Amino acid sequence: MDKRIPTASFSYRLAGFNLPSPNPERMADFYQSVLGARIVNDDAHGGPHRIEIWFGESREGAPWITVHQDAAFLPPTARTCQGFEFRVADVDAEYRRIRALGIEMQEPPTDLPWGFRYFHLVDPDGNGIDIVAAL
Repeated sequence: MDKRIPTASFSYRLAGFNLPSPNPERMADFYQSVLGARIVNDDAHGGPHRIEIWFGESREGAPWITVHQDAAFLPPTARTCQGFEFRVADVDAEYRRIRALGIEMQEPPTDLPWGFRYFHLVDPDGNGIDIVAAL
């Protein structure tokens, strides 16, 4: 008799992320100038202490980051495991574009054995950003 318990598989896509920062405006400037994000920074969205950073149109399912100064949201693992992955069509072109902006990166794009090419950069608060494309 088979005693295994059937499991359901599921997947989800992270659309939004809360990112505590000592300087939300500096973070918003970085994501806007380097990654082309659209910034929502008005009284209805909390002003300079809570800034919405949107990647693409602000619609259901579009990726966004909320940067805020509210320490109550700071998780115990803050600054140890936060990171983001952005998918692009051409990693090498994106690498050249970001380098031309004066952003330093430690290594050039690298092929990964599981079929992707990527490079890594860090935002002003030390959060990791992987720029990734399928090979």
